[in-house]
Amino acid sequence: MSDWKFKTSDTRPIYAVEGQSSSRRKLAWLGWIVAAAVLLYFMSPWIARAFLELSRSANESAYYDVLSDYMAEAEFLTLPTHTPMPTYTPPPTYTPVPTATNTPTPTPLPPAFIIQRMETQSQLVVVKDEVAKRNFHVGVKDGLCSHGGDFTAQGVIEAGIDFDEIDDESVTYNSRSQTYTLKLPAPEFTSCRIEYIRLVENSFSMCNPDWDRARTLAEVQVMRDFVAQSLEDGLLEDAAERSELILGDFVRTLTGKRVQVTFEKQRSSPKRDASCRPSAGGGWHYNRVKNVWEK
Repeated sequence: MSDWKFKTSDTRPIYAVEGQSSSRRKLAWLGWIVAAAVLLYFMSPWIARAFLELSRSANESAYYDVLSDYMAEAEFLTLPTHTPMPTYTPPPTYTPVPTATNTPTPTPLPPAFIIQRMETQSQLVVVKDEVAKRNFHVGVKDGLCSHGGDFTAQGVIEAGIDFDEIDDESVTYNSRSQTYTLKLPAPEFTSCRIEYIRLVENSFSMCNPDWDRARTLAEVQVMRDFVAQSLEDGLLEDAAERSELILGDFVRTLTGKRVQVTFEKQRSSPKRDASCRPSAGGGWHYNRVKNVWEK
C-alpha cells in the first residue's frame, strides 16, 4: 500500500459558505453605519456651528430672521417657571400715638351733674331686713284696769343713705391724681313697717280692756325691738357696702376716673325715719323695768 495521504476536503455545500460571507459583509456595513452615527452625534455641535456660520455668511438677514423665529418658538414652548406664593406677613400691631405733653387735661364733670345722675340710683342702694317676733308680751296698766296679751308680728326694716343730704361739697375732684371723692352721709334706717301682727292670747280682766289700743302699743313696742335687732344684724354696714359698690361704680363709669367713697361718722344713735320710731301718743310711755305701758 502506498504512503499517499489524501486531504479531507470541506464537504459543506457551496451556498452555505457564500451565505456566511454575505452576513459578515452586512455586519461590517452595520458597524460602519453605527460608527458614523456616533461620530456625527458627537460632531453635531461643530457641524451645526459651521452650518450657521456658512448660512450667516451667505445671507445674514435670513440668518437673523430664522434665529428670531426660533427664539420666539422656544419662548412659546418653554413652560412657565414656578412662582412661590407670597408668605403671610401679619399686620403691624396698633401702637397708639403718644399724646403731646401740652395736651390740655379734660375738664372734670361738675359735681351738680354727678349728683343729679347719682339720684337715679337711690332706689338701688336700699337694703332690707325681714324680721319677726313671736309670743311677745304687751302689758297695759290703765288705772285699776290692768291687762295684757301675747302677740306675734312680722316686719321689714330698710336702710340706706339720705340723698337729700348730698350737696356739691359731697363730690370733689383731685386733678393731680385724677380721682373723684364721694363723701356720703352715714347710712340710716330709711323705712320700717309692720306687715303682720296678731293677738295670740290675752289675759283675763274684770273690766272691759281696749284691745285695739293694746294692739297699737304692741306695734310701737315691737318696732323698737325690730330696729334694735336689725342694728345688731349689721344692716347699716350692709347699706354702706352696697352704697359704696353701686355709687362708686356708677360715678367711675360716668366719669371714666378713679373714685374713692367715704362716709360721715356714724352717730351713737343712728338716724331713723319717722316710720322706724313710732309714738304711742295719748300720754303713754313704756316702762322697761316693769315691761308695761303706763300713763
